[in-house]
Amino acid sequence: MKKIIVMLLACVLFGFLGFTQTIAPEKVPAPVKEAFVKKFPAATYVKYEMENKDYEITFKDKGVGMSANFNAKGEWLETETIMIESDLPKEVLTSVATNFIGSSITEITKIEGPDNVLNYEMNLKKGKMGYEVKFSPKGEILKKTPLNK
Repeated sequence: MKKIIVMLLACVLFGFLGFTQTIAPEKVPAPVKEAFVKKFPAATYVKYEMENKDYEITFKDKGVGMSANFNAKGEWLETETIMIESDLPKEVLTSVATNFIGSSITEITKIEGPDNVLNYEMNLKKGKMGYEVKFSPKGEILKKTPLNK
């Protein structure tokens, strides 16, 4: 069951990435490729895309769906990793249960950034209502956005 959920979430993450422009590996600047390989040496199924002026690279690392963003200079901007509910910190799960009573989690992403930034973003649904909510590791709600119907 756990593998099915992870695969479903991987499909959702990669589906959202469809709003970017796919580019051929040879068109990716060398600093971006070098920085990516250095940060994720075990990456497989690598796909390069442009997202605004930055490079978004989707891939798998040890079987887990991920995406990482780099600027043209090869500076790492953030990494998103697909997660399952049982891997969330207890404080985040408590915050969900307290602040979104009766809601179900439909998608979870761990977001890491420079300077040890770490957040958890998830889609929470209850009936026809839903929100994309970003939490700190301590369970604080950082951002709450209604999902489009």
